[in-house]
Amino acid sequence: MRRRMTLSLAAVFAALCLYYREGALLLPAVLLPVAAHELAHLLALHLLGLRIETLTLEPRGLCVRYRDGGRGELLAALAGPLGGLVYALVFWNARTPWLRDSAGLSLLLTAFNLLPVTPLDGGRVFSRLCARTLGEERGGRLAGAVSAVFLALLLIAGVALALRKKTTPPLAAALWLLLSREDEETLVKRGEIR
Repeated sequence: MRRRMTLSLAAVFAALCLYYREGALLLPAVLLPVAAHELAHLLALHLLGLRIETLTLEPRGLCVRYRDGGRGELLAALAGPLGGLVYALVFWNARTPWLRDSAGLSLLLTAFNLLPVTPLDGGRVFSRLCARTLGEERGGRLAGAVSAVFLALLLIAGVALALRKKTTPPLAAALWLLLSREDEETLVKRGEIR
């Protein structure tokens, strides 16, 4: 089986915008915990014996297509946040302020990623647990409703913070989630993890 890795032009553009907008140190401070998160996904998929077919870096993250979508999917999805948490714990007391900031960003990204909103790992896990507990149809409706409520709350909080505190990252994260949403069932059937 041929393995292929592609890097979308949009991902490169997003990285360049972040680099030039916020300075040279923010990009690695964010990319290192993101790399730890994604490597943990890949390691879990490998340990579970799931064959990785393609890796695609997209604006919404690293998309890993793999074979045998249902087996071990929950463990593979939880491995990413666990990798981010481990990164945060390792560098939390680092001597370098930059690494401590990176650890704090990792903790923040891990907490964000555990929200029950698709396409986040927390949304993926919540959706699969609901489907297993309540059945595909009822579980899917519940997971979709919870995801929509959390997304609406994130959008409201993001707009409020942007207007009141003049800070836009929470709004940008909520808009990113809104634009990145895909049907969970579609992701599972395609054998993808992000």
